[in-house]
Amino acid sequence: MHTLDIIRIVASLLVIIVGGAIGARRMWFLFRLLRVAKPMPERWGGWGKKLRYQLRHVVAQEKILQWTGVGILHAFIFWGFMIAQSQSLEAIGEVFDPDFHIPLIGRWEILGFTQDLFSVLIMVAIIGFAIVRFAQSPRIRGKQSRFAGSYLSHGWYVLLLEFALLYTVLVLRGVRVAHGTLPYERGAFLSRWIGENVFAGMGEFQLDLVGTVFLVAHIAVIFGFLIFTVYSKHLHIFTIFPNVLFARLPKALGPLESEKIDVENMSEDDVLGVGQIEHFGFKRFLDMYTCTECGRCQSQCPAWNTGKPLSPKLVIMDLRDHLYAKGPYMLDPSLAEANGSNGHENIDVLNMKLVGDAPGEESVIDFDVLWSCTTCGACVEECPVDIEHVDHIMDMRRYKVQMESSFPTEAGGMLRNIENSGDPWGLGQSKRMEWAEGLDVPVVNGTIPDDVEYLFWVGCAGALEDRSKKVTRTVAELLNKAGVKYVVLGQGESCNGDPARRLGMEYVFQMMAQANIELLNSIGAKKIVTWCPHCFNTIKNEYPAFGGTFEVVHHTQLLTKLVQEGRLTPQTAIDKKVTYHDPCYLGRHNEVYDPPRAVVDAVAGLEKVEMPRCRNHGFCCGAGGARFYMEETIGKRVNHERIDEALELEPDLVSTACPFCFVMLDDAVSDKVGSGALAEGTTKVVDVSQILAESLLPLASINGDGDHKSVNVAAGAATGPGSPPADGPDEGSHAERAGQP
Repeated sequence: MHTLDIIRIVASLLVIIVGGAIGARRMWFLFRLLRVAKPMPERWGGWGKKLRYQLRHVVAQEKILQWTGVGILHAFIFWGFMIAQSQSLEAIGEVFDPDFHIPLIGRWEILGFTQDLFSVLIMVAIIGFAIVRFAQSPRIRGKQSRFAGSYLSHGWYVLLLEFALLYTVLVLRGVRVAHGTLPYERGAFLSRWIGENVFAGMGEFQLDLVGTVFLVAHIAVIFGFLIFTVYSKHLHIFTIFPNVLFARLPKALGPLESEKIDVENMSEDDVLGVGQIEHFGFKRFLDMYTCTECGRCQSQCPAWNTGKPLSPKLVIMDLRDHLYAKGPYMLDPSLAEANGSNGHENIDVLNMKLVGDAPGEESVIDFDVLWSCTTCGACVEECPVDIEHVDHIMDMRRYKVQMESSFPTEAGGMLRNIENSGDPWGLGQSKRMEWAEGLDVPVVNGTIPDDVEYLFWVGCAGALEDRSKKVTRTVAELLNKAGVKYVVLGQGESCNGDPARRLGMEYVFQMMAQANIELLNSIGAKKIVTWCPHCFNTIKNEYPAFGGTFEVVHHTQLLTKLVQEGRLTPQTAIDKKVTYHDPCYLGRHNEVYDPPRAVVDAVAGLEKVEMPRCRNHGFCCGAGGARFYMEETIGKRVNHERIDEALELEPDLVSTACPFCFVMLDDAVSDKVGSGALAEGTTKVVDVSQILAESLLPLASINGDGDHKSVNVAAGAATGPGSPPADGPDEGSHAERAGQP
């Protein structure tokens, strides 16, 4: 054995032992810390679906490839380093045997070719990411950079270490070519070129020296990278697999999770929500471990993009940093006593509040950060590693609201009104049917008759908010015109509880949910149609956890079906330009994108244009997360940002399919008109059902235009061959068909 052989073996083993020990110690710390978190039994099971999702989401890089340019670069890195592990394995084997090859597959030419091909692709990706980081630098783009607030040096360290891995292994392979020991004669094209052109003519000792130096260097980079990884944001390369494995399915954005609250059996030690970092569930800890600081969530967040202090990325980073700082004391409480007789009183991290009670108060998460969230889900939708930012925020809100009564004061009225009157405005049940005055709208009496297909859940806004009531009337008129048999709850309907839940008052939500489910089950409700996406999401996705399972459709889905069946046939072309705003709780949360557009598509003459931020990348109106009931005093108003984007298209109509979006966008248009930035009457906010209604029937006369051409066209069509008489079907009134007196 030569001197260089001894140096190679001893130095390599020393690096492997020391680096492996440091890395293992850190991983053991992270594992023990994970065990401190609360168990989340609902995330276990369904392993077949989880495995398929893992293959599609992680291995196939499905989600990150949606960001086409950087997605492709990341795929090169991900797939490349999966292959590069075989090169590093060969290098470690070479420590002990200069002729080492991987058993079974180690002489396949296709393996050598693939290794070198991905070496090239990795280099392309490294250069590409360096360009992206220069172009997206916060020094250039400020808060508009998705890297604003990230640990910028970590990204550069990753690129440098990736380059070092690639460089050292290519030199090693070139030396093996020169030695004649590389196990691929033709496939490894790049390695062979390096060996034949860079090391040609070099003496045996020189080759051995270069090979030894670069072999030890390569192993040092491997284990240096390992240590850096487990102490940095690059930890995601290990934790993405469990994080995605325990992600909510079928997608990370979905119904909120919470333990059922039993007030009668609660003890003084019970905690509602998260008031300390250790109160989080284990999936939340995995989220913190896995954040890559890429800033995709931040780039799409409506709060951040309108000057609010909330960045979903920074929330996760701040929680993670706090977790790591507090972790040693969580694992060994005696450490606090070692700091003096006062124990934890001398340790800032143990005394710091998780969330402040006022803006600027020292805490991990600032008061304004927590309450700026609209729960739109854009952050979760964009996150390539399935971090559930909204759930973190809701966990903390539940604690602040239910345990400390600390939340924006203006939202207190909404909570009291829901508890006392069953609606956020406190108008009471007696006002619930005023929207239907003069219409044939049947109210359920007892149980729903067998011949009634739908329960129309009107919702608080649809029944009580003046502008929304007009849309509710339009929907009812369209259902009547199509001959749909439906009933409403009338004065028996109450708030579904969504505003209380999104604020963090889980107890009120569960109380409302249980009462509503009991009512719906007692009347035999099976199919429910809503026009509010918040009602739609809550009844469809969140009531099942409390025993309420119903078939729920949005009014745009039903209207699309009625048009396709020929039960609603638009008669009059509308010569206007229209754009559509995707409500967050209809679009991102429930992936209902096409039915609202299909309603608009059914009307001839319209010029349809999309806003740049649409569908799953749509921009929030600002009303979600109970923000509709809070003041917006920081930065630009979210609804103004959205309407500015719409107005750039110069539309005649801005359409939507949600009462809260409707009001927020209409308010924004009114503000523009009031400031003189927009001429009155230039742009109108409408629900898509109103566009359909304008092209149908004599509905124009209801809107005060009895001479509109659609009145005559629709009237003629209604009395044509095979059409029912204008006063409705001859088998009795809608109310009588529903079993009403």
